[in-house]
Amino acid sequence: MASILNNIASLKATRNLGLSEIGLNKTIERLSTGERINQSYDDAAGLQISSNLRADIRILNQARRNANDANGRIAIAEGVMEEATNLLSRSAELAEQAASGTTSTAGRIALDQEYQEILGALNSLNSDTKFDGLQVFNFNFDVRIGETTGESLTVSTVGISAALLNLTGDLTTSANSGASMTQITTAIETISANRGSLGAKAQRLNTTINSLGITAENVQAAESQIRDADVASEVVSLTKYQVLNQTGVSALAQANSSTQSVLSLLQ
Repeated sequence: MASILNNIASLKATRNLGLSEIGLNKTIERLSTGERINQSYDDAAGLQISSNLRADIRILNQARRNANDANGRIAIAEGVMEEATNLLSRSAELAEQAASGTTSTAGRIALDQEYQEILGALNSLNSDTKFDGLQVFNFNFDVRIGETTGESLTVSTVGISAALLNLTGDLTTSANSGASMTQITTAIETISANRGSLGAKAQRLNTTINSLGITAENVQAAESQIRDADVASEVVSLTKYQVLNQTGVSALAQANSSTQSVLSLLQ
């Protein structure tokens, strides 16, 4: 039916052209951002899941950095403990010499002077070794390596000062030297045991770092599947909507011009 009051074909063409414009704009947005979900109404469920996954990724990456920081602190402690062990080994050598009856009193005084300097060096190592402003020795710290409070690792270090290692003797007499030898060997055993414990913690942290890296990669892949735009598919959609947009404009022009045929009935 020919009508001059309503142009149904034009209305349909206008509506379809609007839909094509929306699809074209949405496709351009996805291609320009690289994301399939740009607003919540694009995929409400996908947005929720991918947002949670993004938070998990950031937590995993920070946990990995925490583990790396802890490994750095352990490496500092282990290196200084090696030097402390060298100093104590020298102390044991001095005590052994001072305990011998072949060493004179003057010789023992000289040996004790060196020994006291070693004790002072141990005190300095204990107090001056720090990581991010915190004491490294005689200190416990928890490494957060996961999302929950239970996902943490406690690392402990012994003190390496003379007092904390119970190095209270001197080398001025043979008897004192013998007693100091016992204290020194015990101190060496204490430090060696703690170095072994730190080595085990470092190994565990290395395993955790690798595990966190793998987990973060897998979560990232899962998030990408949900959130990222499929470029190949969007290029196809872009071509489709461009064609629909052009044909829509042409169809609208034809629909508008078709009403002009009504005038021929009046001639």
